Amino acid sequence: MPHPTQLASSLADADRLALYARVVCAGPDGIPSEEIRSGGARAVKRLTRLLRDELVREADQRITAVPDVFREAVEGQRPVVSDPVDALFRHGRLTRLPVRSDLRQAALRQVTDRLFAPELEYTEKQVNTAILTCFDDPSAMRRYLVEEGYLEREDDGSRYRVARA
Repeated sequence: MPHPTQLASSLADADRLALYARVVCAGPDGIPSEEIRSGGARAVKRLTRLLRDELVREADQRITAVPDVFREAVEGQRPVVSDPVDALFRHGRLTRLPVRSDLRQAALRQVTDRLFAPELEYTEKQVNTAILTCFDDPSAMRRYLVEEGYLEREDDGSRYRVARA
């Protein structure tokens, strides 16, 4: 599967682009191979590049466009996210807190593990500063972490620590 930049490079040449446009405009039946191959060495060279980059295909003595080549090339560049919790983070920041309980719990666990060491105590200001590195609403996140049992808080709210498992 060609890389998207390879496709763009292939179509950057005006003559190759014109040839590709001709094939695309011909529709699903394409154009006869001989029509291009009889155009000389330069025409064959242009066709060879389009074939190599999988923009067109040659079958049954016809040249046809490959309609899905762009979609497939772009999809091939998308990162595969296997963990649904990882999908909630963009550039290290939690984009939203999920409504679904199991996913929310996993996200809270990940935030806790990333930001807080089990053996340390934190002030409210330190907790807020840490949360701001990955979430825009530190008060809400702090409340979730305490209510869901990931952080423990002193009764007077002066100190926080990772809850003992």
